[in-house]
Formats: sequence, structure tokens, C-alpha cells
Amino acid sequence: MLPYVRKDPLTIVQGCTFLHTWEWTAGGQPVDLTGAEFELVAKSSTDNATALIHLTTANAGITVNGNAITLRIEEAITRTYIWRDAVFNLRVKWPGPEPRRVDPFMTGRIEVLPGVLA
Repeated sequence: MLPYVRKDPLTIVQGCTFLHTWEWTAGGQPVDLTGAEFELVAKSSTDNATALIHLTTANAGITVNGNAITLRIEEAITRTYIWRDAVFNLRVKWPGPEPRRVDPFMTGRIEVLPGVLA
């Protein structure tokens, strides 16, 4: 499975809640995401070891409802974002016996716009 490559960046406004939802369909049908886990990591570059954003379904920031995947970052966290550009990967770990299959879901850029009230 190849990831969906976003042509436009995800945009976060510093000091505001970031909320974005996708519905995953294949062949026009909803994909069954029951038991699937997602993880998003954003870094300043692919070769940088430091994560600027790390969201998961297990710890926080990503929720799954049916075939919808939602990312949420609270304003108290985005207020601390002093960086302006990053690359990200969002991957899915499918349910099943270990070792579980992991596939890329989406890749692209994230930009942070400075907030006047941040």
C-alpha cells in the first residue's frame, strides 16, 4: 500500500485548536477500521531525530470512529509551536496477531501560521 501524498499542507494556526478529519474509502466503500491504530509523527526534516508532533490513537490526538480518522491538537499545545514547517507521516497498524501489519496512510507537510493571540 502506498501512502496518500498530500499536495497541500495541513495548516495549524498557533494558539488555536487544530481539528482535521478524513473518511477512508476504497472503491467507494468505507474501510473497516475496527481495531486499527494510527500514529502521526512530524519532524523538521526526514533525517531529523526529534519529533515536533507525535499523535497516536493509544495516547492522544487521534480518534477513529467507523471509517473516520480525526486529528486533534489543543490550543494550549499549538501555542507552543514556534516552528513553521514540518514533514509528516501518518501510518496505520492493523488489528491481528503479532507482528501486526503496518502500512503508510498519508504523508505530506504541516505548516504553522503565527497566531496574533498566541
